[in-house]
Amino acid sequence: MERPVTVRGSRFTPSAWTALGAGVVAAGLWTACSPEVFGAARFTQVWTSGLLLVVGALTVYLAVGTLRTRVEVFPDRLESTRGLRRTQVIGPGELVTFRASGKGNTVISAATARRRGFSTNRFHHHHDALVDWLDRNTGEEWTAFREFFGKLTVQQHRAPLRESLSTLLIVGVFLATLLTFPGLFIGNAYDAAHREQVTCTVTAAEAITVSSRSTRGIGSSRAGVGVETSDCGRLTMTRGVTSDDRDGIARELNRTKGPHVFTVGGGSFWLRKNTPITVPSPTVYSIDDLSAR
Repeated sequence: MERPVTVRGSRFTPSAWTALGAGVVAAGLWTACSPEVFGAARFTQVWTSGLLLVVGALTVYLAVGTLRTRVEVFPDRLESTRGLRRTQVIGPGELVTFRASGKGNTVISAATARRRGFSTNRFHHHHDALVDWLDRNTGEEWTAFREFFGKLTVQQHRAPLRESLSTLLIVGVFLATLLTFPGLFIGNAYDAAHREQVTCTVTAAEAITVSSRSTRGIGSSRAGVGVETSDCGRLTMTRGVTSDDRDGIARELNRTKGPHVFTVGGGSFWLRKNTPITVPSPTVYSIDDLSAR
């Protein structure tokens, strides 16, 4: 039996997405099985782990489907596999519709009257073998499409650098989105469940307004106190601070400069002390010895 010629895209990118999706699923399982991370924030644990599991599973599903997508060219037939669907057999003369799509008209799709078909890229491996089979085994519909295709503006060569940069950009946005949402919610829950007391040397303080913006684009502002320290960096305290007492807290800190005991979120404070990049100010819950001074 003659071995078919397989027309398919590169396996590297979908394999990388499969690994990335599996990692997100693993993160979702870990958060679901780690109640000590969230403390009393059980609802946060449920929805963040569920979101990670859904996003990871969907990523794996799409990536594995891309890995399976191929067209196998036999002398007497085509066998088309699209995603996780069953393989479809297409005989000579069955394909009746053809179209080009995608940027640069690089994607070629074909279908039979019963909606069996395939979709492939002109830059996929062994695409020429598929074109040769179509030249020999299809009718005037393919000939008409070839004539029409010759009049289109098409991309003549691959752009591997642009494709690599686009892939890296998409992966970066994907990871940044996960780190922001639900990552920030997991971090806040961890901080609330793992508070630590640290001694920091205050050098200056000021009353501030902390602005934030939700995912819906709605802005909000809160009263806070910005505290400069010589050994812990800049700390921002908003918990328990109101617009009426922030000026008084700042004045008291400026009057009693020197070591103070701060109750901070353990996770965000660890990031501040151990990562070389700039990270947001750790969560400050209270300054325990302020009232005693």
